[in-house]
Amino acid sequence: MILEKQSAANLLSVYDQKILDLVKAGDFEQARWVAEESYEYSKITYGDSHLETAKTLNNLAWVYDLLGDYGAAEICYKRTIELKKSICGHKSIELIPSLENLASLYLLNGKYQQSGKLFGELIGIVRNHPEPWCFREAVYLTKMAEINVRLGRINEAEAIYHGCVAFVERTMPVDHPNLGRAFANIADFYKQAGKFLRAEFYYKRAYAIMKRSMSSKHADIQTIREKISDLRNMAANNSIAG
Repeated sequence: MILEKQSAANLLSVYDQKILDLVKAGDFEQARWVAEESYEYSKITYGDSHLETAKTLNNLAWVYDLLGDYGAAEICYKRTIELKKSICGHKSIELIPSLENLASLYLLNGKYQQSGKLFGELIGIVRNHPEPWCFREAVYLTKMAEINVRLGRINEAEAIYHGCVAFVERTMPVDHPNLGRAFANIADFYKQAGKFLRAEFYYKRAYAIMKRSMSSKHADIQTIREKISDLRNMAANNSIAG
């Protein structure tokens, strides 16, 4: 029995790699066939209520997502999440890929309330785990801020962006690039709001942090430089708001 299960696990790994290869090649339809075959094989081998089966169902949902079949993808993601919760509990890191995928699907389709709820659930999960998982909270906070911007909740978005900065400052070294990225995100927010002085202030803070640990040719450094230059050009043509 042990040998049989090991052989099954190896075969599922082969399926996983084949799906990735097909997706990279842009052959999503063929990837769907492989994902469906992998899911059926896992159900036969492990049963409907097994973590491996849940993982293969998540892969199938992902391929449906790539194909633009969002209805099928949503159904499969939801079923995957239900399975993982019943198997691993509501705070397991096994939930993260499926919750992230479904949250991104909702975000893509303008279902901001549903997406925000899932990012909130993800924050509740990663807070219960050590690094590097706990660091993902910054990503989820940024997403929740973006959602609030889209919903027109500007004050809430601003508060979340500042909360994200505070989180990164609390959990990472003062010269960590992620702190620079957090400042860059809030700078983008202020730029979009037309508050150019504040945006420039945070872009400069982002640049000062990033240049300590990154090459001057790094893409993030170059992007910040371009944004500061663009901001100054915009400010020259508009009345500067504080």
